[in-house]
Amino acid sequence: MDLTARYYRRYAAARLRVLIFISIACLLFPMSIAASLVAIPTISAELQVGAVLASWIPASYMLSSLVFQLPGGRMADLFGLKRSFLISNLVFTTGGLVAAFAPNIETLLLGRIIQGAAGAVVVSTGMAILSRVHESKGRAQALGWMTSAVYFGMTAGPLIGGWLVDQLSWRAVFLVPVPIGFIVLYGVKRVLHGEWISDEQHSVDWRGAVIFALAMTALFIGVTNLAEIMGVLLFASGGVLLLLFVRWSGRAANPLVRLDLLIQNTRFIRSVTAALFMYGSQYGIVLMMALYLQYNRGLSATEAGQLMMLQALMMTLCAPIAGRLADRLGRRILATTGSLAISSGLLFLTQMSDQMPLWMIGFGIMIIGFGHGLFSTPNNASALSAIPPSRIGIGSAIVSLARQSGQLIGTAIISLLLAIYFGGNAITPELADTFEQVAQFALYASLVLALAAAWFSWKRDPVEASGD
Repeated sequence: MDLTARYYRRYAAARLRVLIFISIACLLFPMSIAASLVAIPTISAELQVGAVLASWIPASYMLSSLVFQLPGGRMADLFGLKRSFLISNLVFTTGGLVAAFAPNIETLLLGRIIQGAAGAVVVSTGMAILSRVHESKGRAQALGWMTSAVYFGMTAGPLIGGWLVDQLSWRAVFLVPVPIGFIVLYGVKRVLHGEWISDEQHSVDWRGAVIFALAMTALFIGVTNLAEIMGVLLFASGGVLLLLFVRWSGRAANPLVRLDLLIQNTRFIRSVTAALFMYGSQYGIVLMMALYLQYNRGLSATEAGQLMMLQALMMTLCAPIAGRLADRLGRRILATTGSLAISSGLLFLTQMSDQMPLWMIGFGIMIIGFGHGLFSTPNNASALSAIPPSRIGIGSAIVSLARQSGQLIGTAIISLLLAIYFGGNAITPELADTFEQVAQFALYASLVLALAAAWFSWKRDPVEASGD
């Protein structure tokens, strides 16, 4: 055991300080996404942009994050987790400044691209650092608190963003996280001792990184435009490029990801696959439920948002509890139980109609949030504990990539259903019955994905220890 590992094994207070600052940094990433969504109408009016460019305010952020997940994780392994975390936090803060003072939409999108790229590294390296700092004790519990912070950012983002827009300006949405980012930089530099660098010192596979970036870009743009023939072609091209990336990774001397080794790592690959299906079941249904509550139940955007917040609130409360239980009882059972709880909530919501009371819909949403809170922490801990220390950065990046790829799947399902039932027509109150059918199909599709996540969670490793 090296000196850094001995230090954190001995001093619980040191582990706690690292956990606090890492969690704050990871909180800013989802909060920035959620807060910016409520600012889009104001930004569009002030900068005089149309709907397409306005939609790229969150889209550019997510796409940039997708593209930089794998190369960012691999660079973190080679250059050092702490160094990469500090640099990515600084870049994230810089991107916020660019967006806050943007004179036009092009500059604003540039700032969002910078933030998305840096944010991808912040979350994956933060997860990797906590995994190393707490590898001797309480790894799942620490990851649970970090996950809770991420969910809190998702929950509080719309509320904070709305308040800043109403009381100050849309620019405050991007400016307020800047001083917090500098506080995190100072704190992490002071409390995080040691460094973690991979023994495998070689250059990053930039050719593979370019192929991966093109694949993710084509898939992302294609999945958000499935109603058009160009979107279908882009999505298909992305799939071809992804297969090309897999083939290249098998031939390259030092690929971004050793896919052959990952396939042999049963616990890791099944944990990642479970995350892929789980987030696929979640992302699309959040959007669908938000639309259903407004179009079919007549709620305002604020009222629908408040009801949907029940899911994120339950996730925030349950994630740290799940981390503590995972260290004591085992991760496989908790992750599977969480998946089945989500399946139960989705099955309950498939029975909803215009006559179902809103409190019952809220109850179903809370069940889903409870299950997701149980699932995420033990699943992440199980995946990271299966990765060699020299590859913990890229392993964390793959876990984050699975989450975002699942979001792509959820988006594809919703886009396809809307294209089939509505084509180019707008959703209007007169078509509420048709939209209810779409919502039913989306719920059943999400249920199938959640059950698949339960299967992979249960099959990951029957003899997995609880505290490894």
